[in-house]
Amino acid sequence: MKKKPSAKMIKKAIDSYPGGICFSALDGRVILVNEKMNKLVLELTGHTILNAKVAWDELASFSSNGKAEKLTQSWLPKEPDNGNGNTHQQLFFCFSDSSVWHFELRFLDPNTVQIEAAEITGLYRLSEELYENTIRLQEMQKRQKALLESIVEVNLNKEILAAKMHIHDELGHCLLATTKAITEDRLAENADTLRKSWNSTIQDFSNISTVWTVPDSSLQSELMQVAELIGCKVTFLGEQPKSRKALQLLYAAVREALTNAVRHADATELTVKIEQDEKSYHIEISDNGGVSVSSITEGNGLSALRQRLEQEGATLKVLCDNSVSLLVDIPFDFDEAQKGGRK
Repeated sequence: MKKKPSAKMIKKAIDSYPGGICFSALDGRVILVNEKMNKLVLELTGHTILNAKVAWDELASFSSNGKAEKLTQSWLPKEPDNGNGNTHQQLFFCFSDSSVWHFELRFLDPNTVQIEAAEITGLYRLSEELYENTIRLQEMQKRQKALLESIVEVNLNKEILAAKMHIHDELGHCLLATTKAITEDRLAENADTLRKSWNSTIQDFSNISTVWTVPDSSLQSELMQVAELIGCKVTFLGEQPKSRKALQLLYAAVREALTNAVRHADATELTVKIEQDEKSYHIEISDNGGVSVSSITEGNGLSALRQRLEQEGATLKVLCDNSVSLLVDIPFDFDEAQKGGRK
């Protein structure tokens, strides 16, 4: 028959445990405690564990004694309330040798309490660093959002000024062409061309707050510069439109999606997928934002974009499926219809 382990053998085994361990009755009467636990509690309270309940209360009210100090738990993620009452308590202490120890109290059953101490110096340093980095990232995110709002406002004012200058030039061209046709008595002959030019100029004047008037070659480069500055990468998949008007509409939609993705979803990447069939460009703009969305209310930006697209014969659909995607359809045939007034 195998011999039952003696009390000395059990005590020797538990003393060899590198951490501290203590078992007690519910009223605090000690059942078993190892040397490491007594050593740790002695350094914190000035005495070994005589009553586990009293010792835990002393540890809970402890702050500092020159040999150790209690640590706050702000660097730890909050544990969810499991609804089972106070069955788990924990404390953290930093000792004079810079070691960090985690003390944990658990109710094993209705009559038995366990107090365990484990060294977590390495884990604590990493967790503290992670917590500090999280705080810094949150501050950077606030500054990033403020910078984005400033960039959007500055660029909008620049675009409006450029639009005014462009429309001023177009109005001058229309007036000169009309004056010339009247002077040369060719008004009836050129009436259709003049009408298209005036209609196009008046339409752009009505949309001055949303029209893109920067040169074609700088549309993408300016957008990429803004995206890089605010920390959001824009990736294009598929062939982009070649006509000026279609590019204007495409980049107006991408610009609005970029602003909303960074501001509201903390996105770091925007994907623009472009497909086409016999009649239209089909564009899907999505982001990798971490905010789950089931519905949205269109603000001024999206409403203005929708109005601009619809006036040009294009369409906009906002898709909410956990994240937000913009679906834009730009027909091919409207480009040809615009050429008469865009020479």
